[in-house]
Amino acid sequence: MNVSPSSVLVAGELAGRSFTQKMMVASLIVAIVLALLPIQGAFAAPDPANNYEQEWKNKLEKVRVNGIFYERVRVYPADFEDQTELALAHGYLNQYGAALRGAQTVILNHTGFDTKGKVLNDTQANQSLKQLSEYLRIMRVMNAKLNALEGEYRLLPAGTTTVTSSQ
Repeated sequence: MNVSPSSVLVAGELAGRSFTQKMMVASLIVAIVLALLPIQGAFAAPDPANNYEQEWKNKLEKVRVNGIFYERVRVYPADFEDQTELALAHGYLNQYGAALRGAQTVILNHTGFDTKGKVLNDTQANQSLKQLSEYLRIMRVMNAKLNALEGEYRLLPAGTTTVTSSQ
């Protein structure tokens, strides 16, 4: 039997295509089988209570640090050439202090959390976290505005501020 070179070439191409097609079909079958297998842990949603507890802990720390800043910060007329900027600095610090007191009130009430930071009610915990986030955002904005002023604020050395209680 005489075989022409062109028929060998065509037969080789068909064999190559059929191998490629077989590999594609096998790959699709493997992908479908893997997609149908139950993978419970890989795509499980995180427990929102654990997330809330960690977020609460993080926000408590941020409020604590912001409180230390507020206790130590001072603005003096000698540090501002423009008295308008001094007035702005006082205004920013007043707004900062109001936001800090709001955040401390949310923490004191700890609605949705117990005293150790464990979630008691998801909805209330989420609301408390949103309130804390807003107060922290206001403090960040006021701090940024204070830093943008031409004058300087001073931070008292750590440990020089004292907390007094009203009796």
